[in-house]
Amino acid sequence: MAEKHRILICGDVEGRFNLLSSKVTSINKKNGPFDLLLCVGDFFGKDNSELEPYKNGIKKFPIRTFIIGPNKEEHVKCYPNLDGCDICYNILYLGRRGLYSADSGLKIAYVSGVEKNDQNSSSNIFLTENDVVSVRNACLKGHPNFRGVDFLLSSQWPMDITRFDPNEPNLKYNGSQLIAWLAAHIKPRYHVTGIESIHYERPPYRNQSKGGNSIEIATRFIGLARVGNPQKHKWLYALNLTPVDRTSLKDLAEKTTDETQSPYHISLLNFNSPSDKGGKSQQFFYDMESHNKRSSGNDRQPKRNKKPEFDQAKCWFCLSSPDVSKHLVISVSNEVYIALAKGGLVDDHFLILPITHYQSLSTVSENIKKEIELNKKAVERYYSSTGRVPVFFERNYKSSHCQLQAVPIPKNLESHVSTVFKEIADSQNIHLKPLTSSLEETAPPGTTYFYLQLPNGEELYHKIERNFPLQFGREVLADKELLDLDDRIDWKDCQMSEEEETTLAKKIRKKFQPYECDS
Repeated sequence: MAEKHRILICGDVEGRFNLLSSKVTSINKKNGPFDLLLCVGDFFGKDNSELEPYKNGIKKFPIRTFIIGPNKEEHVKCYPNLDGCDICYNILYLGRRGLYSADSGLKIAYVSGVEKNDQNSSSNIFLTENDVVSVRNACLKGHPNFRGVDFLLSSQWPMDITRFDPNEPNLKYNGSQLIAWLAAHIKPRYHVTGIESIHYERPPYRNQSKGGNSIEIATRFIGLARVGNPQKHKWLYALNLTPVDRTSLKDLAEKTTDETQSPYHISLLNFNSPSDKGGKSQQFFYDMESHNKRSSGNDRQPKRNKKPEFDQAKCWFCLSSPDVSKHLVISVSNEVYIALAKGGLVDDHFLILPITHYQSLSTVSENIKKEIELNKKAVERYYSSTGRVPVFFERNYKSSHCQLQAVPIPKNLESHVSTVFKEIADSQNIHLKPLTSSLEETAPPGTTYFYLQLPNGEELYHKIERNFPLQFGREVLADKELLDLDDRIDWKDCQMSEEEETTLAKKIRKKFQPYECDS
């Protein structure tokens, strides 16, 4: 299990450094040790004299502390370098914007300053479009399987954050459109803000994805009050957290009873920058009245044919989909699951599939690939217990979700499998060739193919150009030289009722349990 990290978060310090240090020291002794303290809002205040003993080394902050800012013009002089620097021992200024990836695996995105309505204004305290785009790109570019970040630290609150909160809080705050856009894109597990002198913890909301083609994490928004405020509003928050990239998809997808929909409109995800709307520089939030007029059919602009987007909710194989046949699931790992094939060639004809949506085996992430290998070993052990060996194959053609099929054959027929496959392939003008490099190198995204792994480990590959027989893998294994099941070549001829499937799955699940992988 990945290690949990203990984090403290505080609101605006405003120069009360001794109070903060004393409180953190006390909490660290009673409930620690804590790994990190994150400060949002205004770290500096009108009087910053309490910091001098820390700068001189007379006093030391108890734990490593990260700060952001400045948010006020008079505080700019307190930051020796606005690109980031050490303020004193154990206090690090992250900079005005960026992504900090800690050695522990924690990913901390941050943006300082406040949004200015006059886009022509320039100052070190104003948040700009370039700032949020830079942070988004730092998080997403080069990460095709991006899940989200652990923290988003911002000084200003995002616009519309209280939307869909069933508690209907009556809060007055200065919300930023730019920060809302950024939060919608980088999907923080915790979004923490200050400067409003308000303590507000929003019920978690489930992030959205463009096209709905992945399992998204939930975000918890926390607004913290000023350190030592007389109203005694909460200004310090503690949590335990496993880094997002080291947390299983099952845990990330788990919902809570108080979860709500995202407060941000899905349209925010359509644009790579806040002002990107068809090449026009304008506010990115929809003017819903004009949007409805455009959608009414009265728009004279020519309509563009958009590439259809995959809807995960309608996929039979994404584990989060309402259409998935969960009664057929045999085993679930962190990011991969095993299920019985519908209308299986034999009773324990398995499918090994990623939990979230990937088109093919050639496009899965490195972590998922490793977990698939572990599950293949588990299947191999299970079959071996009854004197059989597995044949694995994948048809990435006219399929919507990566599904590696596993069919057992008697071990005494192992030496015949390669010959039968090649003979039937040749008769159908299918060119099975040895796979000489990795599947992802041989079949880049968009390539249709048939992949085969024989019981001896040999891997064969055919690039599909046109008209490939959908039942080819089953057809070969059903041949009289192997399983002799000609009447079961088409899965549709082998379907059972849901009650029969449930009974069979329960029986196989019990048999398979001793061989499950430990991922």
